[in-house]
Amino acid sequence: MPYFFTIDFWGNVGYNLEMKRWWTYQKERFPLLAYIPLMATFGFSSVGYSMHLHNPQARLSDIAFSQAITAMATTLFWFMLLRIADEHKDFEEDRRFRPYRPVQRGLVKLSELRAIGLFLVMGLIAMSIWVDWRLLGILALVGLWFGLMTVEFGIPKWLKKRPTIYLLSHMMLLPLIDLYATAVEWLPRGGMFSFGIMLYMVSSFCDGTVVEVGRKLRAPENEEYGVDTYTQIWGPKRAMVVWLAAITISGASTVLAGFHVGVGHVIMIVLSPLYFLAIATAIKFAKLPSPKNAKIFTILPGVWMILMHTMLGLLPFFM
Repeated sequence: MPYFFTIDFWGNVGYNLEMKRWWTYQKERFPLLAYIPLMATFGFSSVGYSMHLHNPQARLSDIAFSQAITAMATTLFWFMLLRIADEHKDFEEDRRFRPYRPVQRGLVKLSELRAIGLFLVMGLIAMSIWVDWRLLGILALVGLWFGLMTVEFGIPKWLKKRPTIYLLSHMMLLPLIDLYATAVEWLPRGGMFSFGIMLYMVSSFCDGTVVEVGRKLRAPENEEYGVDTYTQIWGPKRAMVVWLAAITISGASTVLAGFHVGVGHVIMIVLSPLYFLAIATAIKFAKLPSPKNAKIFTILPGVWMILMHTMLGLLPFFM
């Protein structure tokens, strides 16, 4: 009896320690409590938007369970793969300038992340076949761009010197993920790529740019040596010009996409106050790039992105 108790005791301890380190890793590098509802919204909205382009009278109950689960799960999987790829791509830089990160301090190993990445890829393939094997073609397209991003398109030094091109090339993955998520709905019913889907992809590209630039804006006293931010690269004023340009194009493309599913007017009404808040926020930060004025960029871009997808994909069901 004591022997089995010992096995059980050490087994539980080992299990608890294992769970604790992975819980710590996800909390620091990929907080699931934030990402799961966010990616679920993006995936489900893509299916809903595509469905309404074809059938303005569509109801929530018309969405097939397999399509909803696949769109939501694969969207989450791609973002998890992005994090794993970044851990490998930025390993040396993080080791030099950010040794406090989980991989650099030895909490998890790159080999363990690769194993998880392989499992995620298998999941992407399996779910694509579950819905419609033809999705594998679009999945391969997303995977090709993802692979090119991972190796910095074979020109890492050239891209490093051109942050704008770097940003645009990496943001292209988002509309490709949305292309796949919408295809989960339109491909099985024999639909085709349309102008409405293209507008949805443009909106996603700009939404992603708003978030990506916003998360790399810092007050001068919060800049870290060796860590590239857009305020460091462009300066606060120019960074604000880029951010405002992205949010302006994002709003315009979202409104246009919304008119294709009958909600463009509502989107204009909802977005207007948030857009003017964004302008005021950008002007304030450009004049005084303080930590206090920078803090809103950790919240506003995310709220903007969630609103865009929710209004395009879910609002039509209630109009």
